[in-house]
Amino acid sequence: MVAPLMVSNIQAQTHGTDGSKDYVLRTLTFEDKDYKGTEDNAQTYWSDLIPASEYGNGNGRNSWYDENNTELSFCPSTTALFPGYGGHAISCYVGNNLEQCGNYMYDLQAYNVTSGANASENFCVHFGYLDDSGMGMMNELVYFEFGDGKERVIDHMYVTNTTYAYNILENGDGWMVPTGGVSNDCWFKIVAYGYNLNDELTGVAEFALWENGTGIKDWTKWELSSLGNVSRVEFNMIGSEELYASGYGLGAPGYFAYDNVAVRFDKNTDTGIREIHSPDNGQQMPVIFDLSGRRVQNTQKGIFIQNGKKLVITK
Repeated sequence: MVAPLMVSNIQAQTHGTDGSKDYVLRTLTFEDKDYKGTEDNAQTYWSDLIPASEYGNGNGRNSWYDENNTELSFCPSTTALFPGYGGHAISCYVGNNLEQCGNYMYDLQAYNVTSGANASENFCVHFGYLDDSGMGMMNELVYFEFGDGKERVIDHMYVTNTTYAYNILENGDGWMVPTGGVSNDCWFKIVAYGYNLNDELTGVAEFALWENGTGIKDWTKWELSSLGNVSRVEFNMIGSEELYASGYGLGAPGYFAYDNVAVRFDKNTDTGIREIHSPDNGQQMPVIFDLSGRRVQNTQKGIFIQNGKKLVITK
């Protein structure tokens, strides 16, 4: 499995470690003290977004914007099949009691940690996925983007499991996952898709939340610079074959917790934006992926992802 990497002294802005990098890192911490935006409730901006209970109820109801810092933002979709179902919710809830809290009523709880990354108070919880079961309640992937309309490299972020997801994988629910949990061969991953301002895919990255009989139980660094310069990053949750054995879609809850998203800013211009070139004919060929994140050249009958939305081919 991916070995946990502990966080050490991450600040809202740091320089390249070798002194020669041409960028600085700004970090989205979800902490009130680090908010640099212009909202009237600046002193409590992030905390005001935390639901009163540990039940996120879909996670997609509140917008947020890390203005004047990383510029990352999330806005609930206006084209979702069920508006408000799927999103990125701010949370401060943690715990390790699988028996009591390993159900959907505690879906905003990060598992087996005592705080956010780097001993912080707040973090964020993602919920949302697409699969080809025909049973899902989503027609598009959940994403965050740069709210100022620019492209930048996201260097890394820290992720961990939620109590709800970990419990279902560890112990099962007797329905989507058999009682006793998944086998040692089971895996459960996050897939990140980077897109530029032209809606062209820039890269795909994966992170295993569960494999080889166990799961991530601490804040763990996920390198994302391989996505390149992006204007947005979309996230999907996928699993090995046994997680779809029920016939009702992905058996594991499609959640993960994340914190301390580090973004590269050019030292000189503080933007990192690149000149955008369109194809010579003014058009671009659509890029299509299967639900495992593999690029597809010749599509056949099935469900695919194109520009972050579900594409159903029936013939």
